[in-house]
Amino acid sequence: MPKARSPDRDKAFEIYKEHDGNIDLVYIAEILNLSAGTIRGWKNKDKWEQQLNGTLQIENTERSKRSGAPKGNKNAIGNNGGAPPENKNSEKHGFFSKWLPAETAEIMKSIEKMDPLDILWDNIQLQYTAIIRAQKLMYVKDQDDITTTKIGEGYSDTGSSEKWEVQQAWDKHATFLNAQSRAMKTLEGMMKQYDELLHKNWELATEEQKQRIENLKANTAKIKGDDPDNNSSEDDGFMEALTGKVDDVWQE
Repeated sequence: MPKARSPDRDKAFEIYKEHDGNIDLVYIAEILNLSAGTIRGWKNKDKWEQQLNGTLQIENTERSKRSGAPKGNKNAIGNNGGAPPENKNSEKHGFFSKWLPAETAEIMKSIEKMDPLDILWDNIQLQYTAIIRAQKLMYVKDQDDITTTKIGEGYSDTGSSEKWEVQQAWDKHATFLNAQSRAMKTLEGMMKQYDELLHKNWELATEEQKQRIENLKANTAKIKGDDPDNNSSEDDGFMEALTGKVDDVWQE
């Protein structure tokens, strides 16, 4: 019984055809998670180049037969027809919709018209949220706050044994400080990038885009302890929450 033809064989040619043959076979192999040798073999056996040239010739012939408007028809004066030469949207969407999961392709489509500044802001918010959440997850109450975790057990003829991991308060706190330091550097880098992009397009930016970075800078200064108004009587409880003074916020 002959071996069934792999559906990836046709997919590989479709990718090759969509790029008019101007694509490395190794790249096709990576897309389909196959070896480059397999793709190369399919190309030779199925005569991809001949198929592509034949397809182009047929398409050009059909196009030449259909070219031209009826005599006397002036509807198309000044209109060359079709999308602008640089318009690759349909080609791009066709490629992504064919090879990406539907949900992923839909997400890409939904963010296509988003302002780059707003996309960057969304990422800043995610990073800032992760930092705030870490204040609760990695909170160390005092020097006696020790965490003991069972990490394994074993059995033998003589009995059983257990393996435990003990995390001292100082060790947990040091881990938290290192993690927060790295996270804050990442956040500050993103904020700097936002600031630069904002001022580069200042005249086109909305008031919301201008104001929100100032608000975030103020809150970030509170986390770092750099806020000159930190001792103000108008403190909104932000710092208390971060230092664990508001027990009902952090208690499980």
